[in-house]
Amino acid sequence: MSGHPGGYWAENDLLVDHVRAAVARTGEDWHVNPGKAWCYVAPHGHRDRPQGWKLHVSATPLSAPIVVARAASVLIARRASFKFATTIDRVEELVGAQHDRGGSGKVITVYPENDERFTVLAEELDRITRGLAGPRILSDKPYRPGSLVHYRFGVIAGTRMLDNDGTDASLFTRPDGTFALDRRMPWFATPEWAPPCPIPDEPRPAATEGPAKPVLLGGRFAVHEAIVQANKGGVYVGADRETGAEVVIKQARRHTDGSRFGRDAQDRLRHEADMLDELAPLGFTPRKIALFEQQGDLFLAEDKIDGQRLRDWAHDRVRRSDDDLGAPLPDVLALTRRLIALVAAVHERGVVLRDLTPSNVMVAPDGTLRLIDLELAARPGDVVEAAATPGYGTPEAFSGPRVTEAPGFDADCFALGATVFHLATGLDPVSPSTGGADTASPERMREFVERAAVRHLALRRVGPLILGLLGVDGERWTPARAAEYLDGELPALAVRAGTDEITEDEHERLLTGGLGFILATMDLESRDFLWPAFGFAAESDPCNVQTGAAGVLAVLTRAAGLRPEERLRQAVADVSGWIERKIAAEPRVLPGLYFGRSGTAWALHDAARLLGDGRMAHRAESLALNAPVDWPNPDICHGMAGAGLTQLHFLRATGDERFAVRLRRAADNLLAAVEPTPEGVMWEVPKDFASQLAGIRHYGFAHGVAGIGAFLLAAFQETGDERYLDMAQQAGRTLVKVADQDGGQAWWPSDEREIRTRKADGAPSEAVYWCNGSSGVGTFLIRLWRQTGDPEARELAEQAAVASWRTPWYTSPAACHGTAGNAEFLLDMADALGEDRYRRMAAEMSGAVFARHATRDGHLVVGDDSFHEVTASYHTGLGGVVALLLRLRHGGPRPFMAEGHDR
Repeated sequence: MSGHPGGYWAENDLLVDHVRAAVARTGEDWHVNPGKAWCYVAPHGHRDRPQGWKLHVSATPLSAPIVVARAASVLIARRASFKFATTIDRVEELVGAQHDRGGSGKVITVYPENDERFTVLAEELDRITRGLAGPRILSDKPYRPGSLVHYRFGVIAGTRMLDNDGTDASLFTRPDGTFALDRRMPWFATPEWAPPCPIPDEPRPAATEGPAKPVLLGGRFAVHEAIVQANKGGVYVGADRETGAEVVIKQARRHTDGSRFGRDAQDRLRHEADMLDELAPLGFTPRKIALFEQQGDLFLAEDKIDGQRLRDWAHDRVRRSDDDLGAPLPDVLALTRRLIALVAAVHERGVVLRDLTPSNVMVAPDGTLRLIDLELAARPGDVVEAAATPGYGTPEAFSGPRVTEAPGFDADCFALGATVFHLATGLDPVSPSTGGADTASPERMREFVERAAVRHLALRRVGPLILGLLGVDGERWTPARAAEYLDGELPALAVRAGTDEITEDEHERLLTGGLGFILATMDLESRDFLWPAFGFAAESDPCNVQTGAAGVLAVLTRAAGLRPEERLRQAVADVSGWIERKIAAEPRVLPGLYFGRSGTAWALHDAARLLGDGRMAHRAESLALNAPVDWPNPDICHGMAGAGLTQLHFLRATGDERFAVRLRRAADNLLAAVEPTPEGVMWEVPKDFASQLAGIRHYGFAHGVAGIGAFLLAAFQETGDERYLDMAQQAGRTLVKVADQDGGQAWWPSDEREIRTRKADGAPSEAVYWCNGSSGVGTFLIRLWRQTGDPEARELAEQAAVASWRTPWYTSPAACHGTAGNAEFLLDMADALGEDRYRRMAAEMSGAVFARHATRDGHLVVGDDSFHEVTASYHTGLGGVVALLLRLRHGGPRPFMAEGHDR
């Protein structure tokens, strides 16, 4: 990054340099293997034991170079294998505010070869790191109170394989030879069958009977609810025993959320307390009640503000009619005036907020506004660490140095414009370009606002004010100028006539850019992921359809068959080869279509047919034949319905009767697993199944009735077995019974619990996604109508299409729970009903996707389901958008639906 002599790259080399130097001093043969996240260190010929007691050493970004250097000297002298965070950036991630609490703070992991060595290393590491800074590791037990050294029983070099949900997992081997998941929870826990810890436990207090007493903080605040539990600490609601008033209590754990510049969560909480004092005379902030320490953590107690966050207020007022989305203009104008007055008053106190967003403003029941979460507030010119919320921070906030002077008041003016945009639309003005180096240009901001204003009528009237505050024309308006504008006639923002349907030029630019980005970011040398993976995808099977290489392969295969480009055909061959090499090392074959090997086999077989590669086709068929069709999970994504749909696809593609037998077995298993309920038929993931989905009974396509019904309907079409049709019809009647209908739209609850909630508060579900909601249920119902002529199925499918069409501005671009999947459903409607209006509606939805485009390395792209990152994945990223664009232009069946006969 700019602004610092030598940059951060040299600084980031410090940890590896320290370890290499320690190894060099021994003159012995060691392996030092730096990766993106971890550097693995071991003496030549060393082999770790499968599982056992291991050590973790915590550190802060500032203390990490000393901690790693001292620990390495001990570990190398004792010939112990270990790993450590490769860079200071990685250390900042490990102790960051939102890092997983169960794995936070583990800067060094040590793998002792036996329990005797474990005890010796624990004592020596504690001795040489005593007095240095590092957070408490919640999943482990500290060697002594305040020690940086912690320990737990865990997998070391044991079995790694996919768990039942398709996630890469470390597995224990129990004494009886069975496997158990090694879970890193934010508390110390040891399997009951594990050998005793070599370090004796302190005596535990005797258990007490009776109900648990409420937690008392600061001797006066009784906690009764946790709002947030994060790595840096929780946020709680409690009662002040001195006054009886409700309070909010914020916690800052020691040495968490630290940076290389010396500030951590406790520094930030003290600063927030100071800002509450500074702004208290305005009456716009909660009243600070107490700032206190308890057991090493810092707590801030403040008044609880009644009302709702501005984000929720705006969401509740969003209208989704055909010609007017967003909030009513009178409401928008009233709150905009109050926001402007609030920001002006803060600036008069000489403070810049730096983090004005809809989440940090509360709307009281009387409509007045209050500011919360003031940890970034500062005076212009103060030395601060750069920080901003994507979409609400100025472009320069994402491109400057990490330590800088606090910005001037115009930074809040930009945030004010973005917040008014959210008021008028319920949208965040965010694209992949507003959260990183690809900073949004003024031209892009204008284009985005003007495109959104086509269907958000209130936005047309406040659009000029928003663009002025954003500084689109080169100078950001002040609050005074914004207030003056509101007192005028409010000339409407000029927008293009007609709908927001994607144009031919936009379509081609986005399609070409998407394919170009996918090809450019493919790393065939990677042993982990073929494309960069973030968040959940980084823990998932790299060869699945949902987030892995198989889904992208399906998109590239479709593109190569439609666009005569040798680079696409070569990419299909390259990706297929990578997947085949990768799956050869994975011992488990899971059944699911999206999270299992069924979808991988499907994608490989289609690629083999494109390439004319008979041997690959045979290997794909063998993989499909190995996918279990007897499985506890019944659904499409992870279970039997997905495996069954794949058997159907292979039967139609090959004519091999082995697939017919397995197709019937999957369908018969689903008939046997059905459960009657008051609402109709449902399928449950067994409660005792080792899965995050255990116990669910869903209505949606991904995990429930709609997806299973779609498979059974397809099974009937292939086999003629009336039992499958009857069950598909029962699934349809169930979905008819539980539908919510209003204003020509239809939605569905996710499960029975949501039905009970709906009855209690009268609020219908608004889920519209493929995985759960209108789009996925409609995907099944329109096929059921096509087979049976059921008028209720058609009516609800048409209402589901309207609900899906009205939401592209409010969903991510992705396929699983976003616009691409919803637009694919509208193309299904067009194909089933022969009505071109549904194709036009899908094109309009694609226009909303295009509005969020950005340029990455010369490629026009859109973000994934986080809105911020650009990923290649099929169901959660760019791949699904490209698949939609190909189908919009060329027609054809929907991916992974086994429609029509492929023989």
